Amino acid sequence: MNATTEELPVEVVPPPRPDGARLAKLGLLAAMVSRLVGRLVGIVLVIVLAREADSQTVAVYGYLLGTATLVTILTDLGVASVAGREVAAGRMPADGALHAALLPQLCSVLAAGAVTVLLAEFAGPQAAPPMAVALTVGFVLVGGMNNLWADVLRGTGRVVLEGALQLGSAVALVAAGSLVIEFGGNATDLLIVVVLKEVAVLLIAAAVLRPRRRPEVRSRTLLGQGMWVAVAGTAIVLLWRQGTLVIGGAGSIGALATYVVATRFFDAGVTVAHTAGFGLRPGMAALAADPAAFRHAARRYLGLVTLLGVVVAGVGVLVAGPITTIPFGERWASAVPAVRMVAVSGLPILLTYVSLALLSARRQMRWLCLSSVAGAVVGVAVTVLLTLARPDAFSAVVGTTVGATVMALALLAGLRDLVLPARGPVPAEAVCGGGGF
Repeated sequence: MNATTEELPVEVVPPPRPDGARLAKLGLLAAMVSRLVGRLVGIVLVIVLAREADSQTVAVYGYLLGTATLVTILTDLGVASVAGREVAAGRMPADGALHAALLPQLCSVLAAGAVTVLLAEFAGPQAAPPMAVALTVGFVLVGGMNNLWADVLRGTGRVVLEGALQLGSAVALVAAGSLVIEFGGNATDLLIVVVLKEVAVLLIAAAVLRPRRRPEVRSRTLLGQGMWVAVAGTAIVLLWRQGTLVIGGAGSIGALATYVVATRFFDAGVTVAHTAGFGLRPGMAALAADPAAFRHAARRYLGLVTLLGVVVAGVGVLVAGPITTIPFGERWASAVPAVRMVAVSGLPILLTYVSLALLSARRQMRWLCLSSVAGAVVGVAVTVLLTLARPDAFSAVVGTTVGATVMALALLAGLRDLVLPARGPVPAEAVCGGGGF
């Protein structure tokens, strides 16, 4: 057993654990439907905003929400995902885990709110009204607490309820936001709708699951595990975003614009992979105490995403031209080579997020963290070197793809007992954090 495993308390009377195999399937389905359909519905608001709103509203609303979302990810302490995992595994009661995670999560979102204000004040559009910035901070605070409740709800097996809340809130935002725009509302008015939507979701989630202090469940336990998740998450975000920074600093405006167009497909792939990962996480955590069942499920899902990744790569390379020039226009034909490489990156990205879920379920947190950092470091280095030699979008996408591949291979190395053919009974240590870190 590794050091991180020993820190976790052993309950005298463990809380009930959901059926892992069923929860993995249902969690994956609920997450994919709620998030992806929600994204598709959200496109309606983007279209209405682009067609009906003035440039100032589009710029302020897009910048503030985009900045808030990114900052929330970067300041996340990882306690929400750890709390959800421990609840799903039956090692912590849901109300106790929620209570223990409240203070660390609140500190995380307060830090995110402060950074958002600083960025809006010193790096954001000058037209951003103070009220819009204040509402964005409210969105950060309430949305961050929603993330905590969502993880714990999924850990209890309420994946359909959590998915329904997410999908329903997305539909409500689009409906109300479109009305606001049609009646001439500005960015501040839209952000009022966003905050009210988040508050409504939080009130419903809090009514379903209330925190309760449990002496045996401590915040420091969640923080000890969560910090590994936090560092890994920062490294992964850095890998996905570093291409914009590098090509923006070393290339021309044209190269940066081409990169932005090409990576719209990249962002879509990351969204699908991330959704699959957190959808599987509760079910795999619930299976972690059963080595044979865990191995069977892990190999199944790794096989499925490998097949999907190969198909995406093959089809993407073949149709990169039309899927780029038809929606974006012929003038973006220069982005086609980069889009082909984006399609190739789909396989390692899918493997990365599923492997993250499996390693987290087995509490191999150090391996998870170091693998993520290694992939990010390699990806940034390759991107910088290639961009210095050839400052175009293709170089930046290749660097990101190389980093994602290194990250996926490193993560899979921690799961080698699952990936390689079995040589006898799977030891219990293999699914309890004995993967080397």
